[in-house]
Amino acid sequence: MKPLKQGNITSPLGFKTNALCCGIKRKKQDLALIYSITQARAAGVFTTNRIKAAPVKIDIKSLKQNKAQAIIVNSGNANCCTGKTGYADAQKIVRVLAKDLDLKPNDVLIASTGVIGKYLPLNKILNNIPGLVKGLGFNKADKTALAIMTTDTYPKQLAVEIKLNGKKVTIAAVAKGAGMICPNMATMLCFITTDVHISSAGLKAALAEAVDDSFNCISVDGQMSTNDTVIILANGLALNKQIKNKGKEYRVFTKALKFLCLQLAKMIIEDAEGATKMIQVSITRARSKKEAKQAAGAIANSALVKTMIAGENPNWGRIPASLGQADISFKEEKIKISLQKKVVYQNAKPVLPDKDVLIPLLKKKQVNIDVDLNNGDYSHTVWTADLTAEYVRINTEYS
Repeated sequence: MKPLKQGNITSPLGFKTNALCCGIKRKKQDLALIYSITQARAAGVFTTNRIKAAPVKIDIKSLKQNKAQAIIVNSGNANCCTGKTGYADAQKIVRVLAKDLDLKPNDVLIASTGVIGKYLPLNKILNNIPGLVKGLGFNKADKTALAIMTTDTYPKQLAVEIKLNGKKVTIAAVAKGAGMICPNMATMLCFITTDVHISSAGLKAALAEAVDDSFNCISVDGQMSTNDTVIILANGLALNKQIKNKGKEYRVFTKALKFLCLQLAKMIIEDAEGATKMIQVSITRARSKKEAKQAAGAIANSALVKTMIAGENPNWGRIPASLGQADISFKEEKIKISLQKKVVYQNAKPVLPDKDVLIPLLKKKQVNIDVDLNNGDYSHTVWTADLTAEYVRINTEYS
């Protein structure tokens, strides 16, 4: 597997993109289009929030056919909690774009991100669809990466190259996300393009594995979004022998896809609203995978833990306090807690109470919290960010 320098979503064969400003955001690109020159196998993973934005509902229906050829994305407006009007608006955008691209409406997917509870400026979007289509090109991925951003401070894109049956296969992705990040997934969008030839079953299985080990393992603020979307398009132009949902070639492809998604997930945490540090919470020897996830989440979503690390304050007692709130099984006298690989709590007593030792460790850009529950064989790791006054400022002003 080889990461591509300056790789982006047009690195795989047969993908074009374009972006422009349609007026949702002032003088900023806010409308993007991703297009495959041929119909592609498609799969998606979406928010588990019971309140789902109109684009999510439409995509879930459209992806039942396991194929698509285009994705239109707007930022600045989530088109969520907008009722029948919002749903009809999203459908209208899909129909108009499909006509301009000479596609069936079901071959066009749609995504939105931004403020919840406002109607889309429908005419602004519709009036700019012709220009969006006309300007499609193989060298405009950077514009698309910028156009899907909301509170992100930088664009997030990556591509990798692998060999399958002697054929070169490229996988690429672009993502956005900085706040409302909480497993499962987040207020994030991720669009993956690949020229691999793969079955629908194989594509779905690989995407599910990749998302579970990446975007479902990050948290900024414990808030789940209504618009979370990960979509992959695989157009088969690499002409490799078709991959099924098992076997060596499937494993190679899935490993590369996991790597890609995890790197983007970590970029999201690094760019979290107001964040100064990444926090890695690793749980080992839990009784079940579910309990490992619950334990990691209890610590990663603790405001007290996150502010402790933001302030470089070695008040490590907040870690066992947050762990104890998780609905899991363990005995306090058996657990071991480490901060930056230094054991601070074992046998139900402090091991390293010296603040002078811990404070310098907390000044690092990544802080590692390790918890050994000593109660089973399961483990789980979550990445989160510290919680700062800047996060509060951003979200008091966001509208």
